[in-house]
Amino acid sequence: MLLSSPDGLTGIGATTTRTEMSRAFEAFYRTLPTQGACIPNRSAFRPERAARFLKHIVLCEAVTDGAGALRMRLVGSEFQTRLQRDVKGQDYFDYLMPAYRDSALQSIREIVQRPCGLWQIMPVHYERGFAQHIELTVLPLGPGPDGMHLLLVLTQPMRDLVLPESTGNKAMAAGTALTYRYLDLGAGAPL
Repeated sequence: MLLSSPDGLTGIGATTTRTEMSRAFEAFYRTLPTQGACIPNRSAFRPERAARFLKHIVLCEAVTDGAGALRMRLVGSEFQTRLQRDVKGQDYFDYLMPAYRDSALQSIREIVQRPCGLWQIMPVHYERGFAQHIELTVLPLGPGPDGMHLLLVLTQPMRDLVLPESTGNKAMAAGTALTYRYLDLGAGAPL
């Protein structure tokens, strides 16, 4: 779900243009109250105000210390339909191809600590034998009383299909970012 491309170059078949929904999701996010902070606190996000996006959202709990984790707390119906499995409560890293885990964790840390957003296109392989590129728009929410940061992740399937790879009997296997860019939310963006 998060970037892991070592060079940031656009891959074959990947677009470099954000969809209208991705831009609209970021515009919605920027309307959330920040109370003087760079980003909105997680209490500012009200699902009922994001009705247009809800079926595409995966809300993740970002654990950035130690080995790190990205627990999927809320999974939109469109995303879950593609997987055909309930992955709520599971660690996204269990579905990320192992070679990409370290760079994905670095991205999560950057998103949370800077803070900034992220837009990317990546391949996702499904257990039922097909694969497609997915557009992700990742936006952070500040921590609640428990100190845990959340990531709002808008997932959208692209129309192209890609050659599927084995998921190893998991609901999905996420590949590396084909193209990406960080989004400046007021604290700058990594180069």
